[in-house]
Amino acid sequence: MELNLGFGIGLRRSHYNEILKSSELPDWFEVLSENVIDYGGKTKSVLDYLFEKNIPVINHGVGLNLGGPDHFDEGYLQLLEAWINNYKPLWFSDHLCFSALKVHQYHDLLPIIKNEKSLGTITDKIKKLEDRFQIPFAFENISYYGESKHSQYSELEFINSILDKTESFLLLDINNIYVNEKNLNHNAQAFIDGIDLQRVIQVHLAGHWDRGDIVIDTHGSEVNEDVFELYKYFLKKRKAPVSTLIEWDTNVPSLAVVMDQAQKAKNISNEVLSE
Repeated sequence: MELNLGFGIGLRRSHYNEILKSSELPDWFEVLSENVIDYGGKTKSVLDYLFEKNIPVINHGVGLNLGGPDHFDEGYLQLLEAWINNYKPLWFSDHLCFSALKVHQYHDLLPIIKNEKSLGTITDKIKKLEDRFQIPFAFENISYYGESKHSQYSELEFINSILDKTESFLLLDINNIYVNEKNLNHNAQAFIDGIDLQRVIQVHLAGHWDRGDIVIDTHGSEVNEDVFELYKYFLKKRKAPVSTLIEWDTNVPSLAVVMDQAQKAKNISNEVLSE
């Protein structure tokens, strides 16, 4: 599926005034679903402005709790559905993680025990999303810092099984692959080799903090050069451009600085795909 939007950045509140005044904006924006689906005020004004200028906005959530045992929150789905109907994103996404149990929100993206039970839960949930929403759904591979002895699948096997059993797509976070390689001795290139790259609808690039003993996924700095190298590897394997987004969530600099990172990703993509 080709829905290449080009090179985008996350929509951040600190950039609102710059966005409304700037004559140069990125190809597209990504928004955190939970920050926009029930908000008015300045946030809605900026979203309406982008919609009027035909700049695509894609919503990316943390609230679906795909890996949790609970049913979807119907109130949340209604808000999400109304937002999607209003702003018409080409797809929407969330994380392949466990984030809540009953009324308790963990405020973190926790890794899933990758077994038959969780596979069934997740594929059933994704099929319900596919039946309800008339646009593609993508799930994102997460960074994590430990393995469960109860898992029956590797991360790659688990992701491929979900893709095989659903019509969903993968939001491939290149930084997360890199972080997991450093912390868990995973092979990042082998992970990319094992994915059906035509099912990758979007890529995330972000910064991290290498503490020495552990690498932490912070989204608080420029994209590491090693992550850009892994992005090059992905593009060489895919042999086609893909919607690419720069995530910068903490210590957020000016709009121009983040846009420079998107331009760097674009230059890399153009260079690799012209070879």
